[in-house]
Amino acid sequence: ATTCSAGSSTSPPPPPLPSSSSSAAPSAQDKRAAAEKTRDSILADITDPKLKAKAKLLADAAIAGVKVQKLTAKLSAADEDAACSTAFTKAEMSASDGACVAKAASSGTRRLSATTYDIEIMFSSAVVSNDALTKAADALKANGVEGVTSQTSVDPITELKVVPGIDTSKLQTFDKEAAEAAAAAPEPP
Repeated sequence: ATTCSAGSSTSPPPPPLPSSSSSAAPSAQDKRAAAEKTRDSILADITDPKLKAKAKLLADAAIAGVKVQKLTAKLSAADEDAACSTAFTKAEMSASDGACVAKAASSGTRRLSATTYDIEIMFSSAVVSNDALTKAADALKANGVEGVTSQTSVDPITELKVVPGIDTSKLQTFDKEAAEAAAAAPEPP
């Protein structure tokens, strides 16, 4: 949902804001710093490194004002790390492209060699486009991975709300600060 304001010439442009010499309004940098400080405080409460990586990706997307892409699947692996690395490999993506969380799927039958994991990989839409997400989902399916779903344009704050271990009052503060930081950030060309 991108809007172009260049076409509407009916309303006069808003008066320019005073330059950075004014100490009354915090700068875009100050707003970003405030949001990052709250983000770091939220991350400090999360002990699981994979959940922390996911929360950081979501928080950074919120500060940047971008949506996230979500890929979920089921696959068998020896452990959570193997499940995530296999998911990235089979999606033909790099682990640096996103944050992966694997949870053992709840099933009554357990095999000794491998466990089925529910995989969730989050990507910033600034890193992974809708087309790239579709290609990754198709690659997972082509590589025999089951239960593949993808979701584009996911709100990062909505996803942060369901990460276990996040302090809700800190998240409310962060939501406000991230929105302000995103609004103050210069528009990409």
